[in-house]
Amino acid sequence: MPTEANSGQPASVHDTVDAIASSAGRDFIPVRKTFLQGKAGGRSTPGPLAEFVTAGDRTGLRLYLLALTKASTPPWDVALHSAVWARALGLEDPTSKTARSRISKAWSRVVDRGLVDRGRRNRLAQLTLLCEDGSGKDYSRPSSHFFKVPHDLWTGGHSEEERWYEILSLAELAVLLIALNNADDFPLPAERAPNYYGISADTVVRGTHGLRQHSLLVWRRKRITAPLAPEGFSFENRYTL
Repeated sequence: MPTEANSGQPASVHDTVDAIASSAGRDFIPVRKTFLQGKAGGRSTPGPLAEFVTAGDRTGLRLYLLALTKASTPPWDVALHSAVWARALGLEDPTSKTARSRISKAWSRVVDRGLVDRGRRNRLAQLTLLCEDGSGKDYSRPSSHFFKVPHDLWTGGHSEEERWYEILSLAELAVLLIALNNADDFPLPAERAPNYYGISADTVVRGTHGLRQHSLLVWRRKRITAPLAPEGFSFENRYTL
């Protein structure tokens, strides 16, 4: 409940994100693993995350995660004014034509990736979730083969003034999602990232470094047997959120 002192004041960026997160009725977002990585012919293939990263589309990725947060019950849809989405992301002057256009274009990119379907509900854009693999199939709540994105992404941070979704770069956000899909002490060889996840080795290096700087990721070097190495062993980095 707003206090008398701030009653009637316009909602802030954090007020808006808090309202979206609290309306979900849970404290995490379930996301199918196929958003990160699929399978074809017995081999790993990049999931839709790669398209956000290679396009440098941080706005689109955050909007999509907000939609997954908000559309938490059947029929898995959400209809909010573009200014609300713009305010949630902290865009300057969210009611302006520029901000609304930026949001509309970002949603168009998410639609093109087969992750949501866009229609109309009265005068608002209605966004309906599709399967996270980008296939365009209908969405259903995942019951297996999914990972959890905690709502701390929206509500937590170094301080109340700076929350993780505002602080994290696209590379850091991408590596965070990959880390959430892995158990503690997982390997993430940067050179294999293009084949595993469709993102560059440089993205993984920048993402892991950034998350370590934010104290969100810890690492250790593990010595492993390597028969073809000169010393008979090599080292592998292991990570834990």
